[in-house]
Amino acid sequence: MTLAASLLVIGRVIFGLFFLIAGIRNFSHFPERKNSKTNYGWPLPTILAALGFGVQIVGGLFLILGMWTVLGALALIIFLVLATCLFHNLFLFKGEERNPHLYFTLVNITLAGGLLMVIAEAL
Repeated sequence: MTLAASLLVIGRVIFGLFFLIAGIRNFSHFPERKNSKTNYGWPLPTILAALGFGVQIVGGLFLILGMWTVLGALALIIFLVLATCLFHNLFLFKGEERNPHLYFTLVNITLAGGLLMVIAEAL
């Protein structure tokens, strides 16, 4: 295995661990997380919260194991887009209230960009 190939595997595993750990943490705090209100003031249905956390775990595992990486990365991108729109819509806030949402929006965009690179490598 070349150095470049080794680095791609290591990077993909680290990336997958990020989502796996986030999903496990979300499920471990599920009683509080399931009652979270979106930026629009309505609670996310419990089944959708569980589905989102499951996508984090399964998508992360797909990346770690190097199987179905395109499917896992696409599912995680969809998760990131929905989470950003529902919980970090920075356009709904002004002033100092906007700052954390801007930060999380930028983080999620960056994660989606990295997932696009995972997809490109897998094709």
